[in-house]
Amino acid sequence: MNKRILAVGVLVLMVVAAVATGVMTRASGGDKIAGDTFETSVGRTFTLVLDANPTTGYSWSQTIKDTNVVTYVDNAYVANPRDPQVVGGGGTDTFTFKAVGKGTTTITLVYARPWESVPPAQTRTIVVTVK
Repeated sequence: MNKRILAVGVLVLMVVAAVATGVMTRASGGDKIAGDTFETSVGRTFTLVLDANPTTGYSWSQTIKDTNVVTYVDNAYVANPRDPQVVGGGGTDTFTFKAVGKGTTTITLVYARPWESVPPAQTRTIVVTVK
């Protein structure tokens, strides 16, 4: 019985992690954030932080519409602390970008299993204006 409850609990956690993903933009020094739009200045770096759970096979990928405005710098995943007896678990995926030229572009973030030929579980589009 305890194994069945644990299995159901893990399944519920996996579903919640896959559904309750948000985007948080970290900014400083006068950068402006409003929903899924972001305003910054040339030369500044910024991050987009998303909930993720790679133990389910899902991962985030990013594409930038205009790399003359924003370029990709780095990606890092950090797992949440968890009970060592629980299989799998979520964490956060942090994408770092740099504003390299004036203009507006979009960053599209897709949460999917790379081997599946189905629509992604989630898609987020962030509009970035660089002044």
